[in-house]
Amino acid sequence: MKKEVFYETLESLGLPVDSLMMERFETYKKHIQKVNQVLNLTAIDDDEGIYLKHFYDSLLINSKLESGMHLCDVGSGAGFPGMVIAIARQDIEVVLIEPTTKRTKFLEEVAELCNLENVTVVNKRAEEAIEEYRAFFDVVTARAVAYLDILSELCIPFVKVGGTFIAMKGSKGMEELEVSKKALKILGAEVSSVDEMYHESLGERININIIKISKTPSKYPRNYGRIKKTPLSGRKND
Repeated sequence: MKKEVFYETLESLGLPVDSLMMERFETYKKHIQKVNQVLNLTAIDDDEGIYLKHFYDSLLINSKLESGMHLCDVGSGAGFPGMVIAIARQDIEVVLIEPTTKRTKFLEEVAELCNLENVTVVNKRAEEAIEEYRAFFDVVTARAVAYLDILSELCIPFVKVGGTFIAMKGSKGMEELEVSKKALKILGAEVSSVDEMYHESLGERININIIKISKTPSKYPRNYGRIKKTPLSGRKND
């Protein structure tokens, strides 16, 4: 996706573009490319790939986000979708949870370079960060982190009752959802809607919107080793 097309597309997603937003996205892109030379942030670091597969893809959930919301991105990595949302939506407070210290440092650098006052970076595993942020967020996002039953146990405890967990998935999203419904029920959540789209360059995108309908039992999330070994869905995970 060409730079000009990306910014035109943002307008179609309901995101007014100004010079400051453009400057911040360009700064972010350049820092990805610089740091990616020494740290494996992403396999995609060419200009067009970043605009399409990182920036544009991250903003496909924009219509689900309301002004004043508190959003958490679990396993943020290089900041997709959380940092992208923070740049495009200055009216939303964003917390990025990332356990890898080198990636956390990168996220902090981006927030400083772009002068973002609506971003907080947390260098902890989700199971550790939950102590501070249990049932705090209006929206929790995760993109390409783990299978949905595992991801749900890591993310749903952060969501307040009535809030939403958005699992950003690819072509196997519906398959994962079918397997993970038992886990959602245990965690006090259910699917509210599924947004499916196909882009000739991006491929199939399935964004699963999961609403928190009741309090998650306090014993969740468990230690990640246990979550992975015995997912709440009952799925065998070698």
